[in-house]
Amino acid sequence: MTAAKYKNKPSMTLENDSLRAEFLPDPGGKMASLVSKRTGFEFLVQRPNLTYRDQPFAGVYVDGECSGFDDMFPTIDACACEHDPWQGIELADHGEVWPLPWDVLFADEYSLKMSVHGIRFPYLLEKRITLMENASLRFEYVLTNLSPFDFEYLWAGHLMINLVEGTKVCVPDDCREMITILSNSGLKFGDIHQWPFLKDANGETYRADIARHKSVRGFEKYYFTHALKQGWCRLEYPDQQKMQISFSTETVPFLGILMNEDGWDGLYNIIVEPCSVCYDRPDVAKQHGQRSVVPGKSKIHWEMEISID
Repeated sequence: MTAAKYKNKPSMTLENDSLRAEFLPDPGGKMASLVSKRTGFEFLVQRPNLTYRDQPFAGVYVDGECSGFDDMFPTIDACACEHDPWQGIELADHGEVWPLPWDVLFADEYSLKMSVHGIRFPYLLEKRITLMENASLRFEYVLTNLSPFDFEYLWAGHLMINLVEGTKVCVPDDCREMITILSNSGLKFGDIHQWPFLKDANGETYRADIARHKSVRGFEKYYFTHALKQGWCRLEYPDQQKMQISFSTETVPFLGILMNEDGWDGLYNIIVEPCSVCYDRPDVAKQHGQRSVVPGKSKIHWEMEISID
């Protein structure tokens, strides 16, 4: 681990012959940058501003830096908690943990461990990142419920990844049906589609698994509707580079994708979201029969790995 600077923020860098990964304990414990040492390609979205765009607690995520890889917990969309003893308490936009400073518990040459406590809810979220020899990063999470009451939550890895025209999105075979969440092409929330086909603003069918030219101004977010048996999503770039995100389906069984072909904020990127439940908020997920719960005084573990080939 090397101490460094990301814009105006202190950062911590894990680096070997294959990868350079840069993390910000404050804010969010986020991964701000991931660069292939072999090609020089930056996989994570960067912003041109020289000063990091901070937001206060419970601020608006898209008004902040909105880049890199942030943890979304315990929701994505702002909403109110529906269950006792926190009924009516607001879950902040994109969750609590992305604007908060995380505590660095330890760091060595190839690993880093950080943690953060909840503000409106009594939990402890910890993650350990390990840089592996095979050009991969391993993320190990532990969520501890500090209260005696069950706590319903949503966790999503919010990976904002740079695209190149023609990049192919590969998913497991059981990713067959997808449901629209956000769209700028006239699709409505809840519309069902069969992977990999979507329709554009003119009603023309196109392949959602191929990144189109930015001139299409596409912006589509969808979730695969069924829990996955195998948790992974792979991006295959035209220059033969590959990036794979793998995750443990026991506690992170769902996958969301947002393809942004210059349809929002001048960005050309894809957001890959391994998640515990779908629909961007735990109450709506519950209406669709999905719940992720950490029992009172208990812990839940999950893992994710990012591999570059």
